[in-house]
Amino acid sequence: MLTHLLYTDLIGKLRRVSLMINGDPDILSGIHAIVDGSSLMGFLEVENSDLLVRPVTSRPLTTGFLQGKHYISGLFTRGEERYVKDPRFIAERLTEYLRQEDLEARVGVEIEFYIAKSVNLNLGATRQCLEVELFSGVDFPQSSLWYVKTYNSSEASHSDRLLETILSELEKNGFFFNKTHRENGPRGQIEVSTLADTPVEIGDFVQVFKYIARVIGEKEGFKPIFLAKPFPDDYGSGLHIHVSLWRGASNIFAEGGELSGEALYFIGGLLEHARSLAAFTNPTVNSYRRLVEGFEAPVYVSWGVGNRTTAVRVPLQNKARIEYRPPDPTANPYLAISAVILAGLDGIRRKIDPGPPVSVNLFENPSGCGSWRKLPASLEEAVEALESDHEYLKPVFPSELVESYVELKKREAKVYRTYTTPVDYLFYADI
Repeated sequence: MLTHLLYTDLIGKLRRVSLMINGDPDILSGIHAIVDGSSLMGFLEVENSDLLVRPVTSRPLTTGFLQGKHYISGLFTRGEERYVKDPRFIAERLTEYLRQEDLEARVGVEIEFYIAKSVNLNLGATRQCLEVELFSGVDFPQSSLWYVKTYNSSEASHSDRLLETILSELEKNGFFFNKTHRENGPRGQIEVSTLADTPVEIGDFVQVFKYIARVIGEKEGFKPIFLAKPFPDDYGSGLHIHVSLWRGASNIFAEGGELSGEALYFIGGLLEHARSLAAFTNPTVNSYRRLVEGFEAPVYVSWGVGNRTTAVRVPLQNKARIEYRPPDPTANPYLAISAVILAGLDGIRRKIDPGPPVSVNLFENPSGCGSWRKLPASLEEAVEALESDHEYLKPVFPSELVESYVELKKREAKVYRTYTTPVDYLFYADI
């Protein structure tokens, strides 16, 4: 039986190693593969690079679109201890840390993305071309962005049927969604919201969702796009993170229908660390093309009740959970979710006052944010912020992970800056 072990690297890419297992593939004892940790960015040096990949859940993923069974797996050292830079292990450590504090985190995400018919990319020294072919054949210009298709109830399009296939395969494997609808992007942007679960399970959901969407896409002739900003004149895609903290059967964020003191302090922690959090929640150069004014993405480090123009939002219906809106789908979900919760916990520990909520529309009236800081404008800014502000991560994140991550992202930004793009020619060739 062909057996696939799925594991996540430091930047959030889901990787796969496949084995031919003789005998019962459901008996997982002893199943593992050795991978070269030096080929995984930010992990090990070549002189001591062996890592073991081993299933960490007994529930296999099965899909009619691929042969064999797929297991969510973790990374282990040759001494058979968990590898400290394994992103999923960070979410597991967070769960244990919360348990020691007599707390449980319940997390949900809203993952936004586009479905295209194809994405053709040619990137060379003297030839650069990007062509995205859409199913609808509609390409709305910037002037048409006032007309959006959110919650569109028209007859299902081809992309809608593809989404149904993806969600059906997820449900067969025990990953359930709460709701889905068309988002603001006129080119067919879609949002899928999860049910509340543990940080580990939601991290698994995001990784498996993207994996299954891509696998089905290869078979069915479409391309899911999880970039934060795939089109320059269209809405970006977010990965909004919803959090509530529980002590036993009690939600510590709720107090008589209003926000508790702990909830306010949690918000204070998110605002305090928002700029360094961005290194995990918005981890690519492309991420910062989304965090600009004019496209309904947060720009200011701010909070509000029912206000979708702020970075932190408290939903009106129950005031019992907190939504962090800056993250995007290129984030490593295990690291991003863990960092967000640790920032909030630091706010509770230090009793950080978030200040009064913002009640105005910051997209139309940015002056309503007063002296609020802005989120980073670039990956470099976010990484610099993380370098100077990471103490709050120490209960869960080992220092070597943070150091490797910072070095990795610095290198990524440096390489990106060396590329000349068609926009350079458009703006500057005639000067």
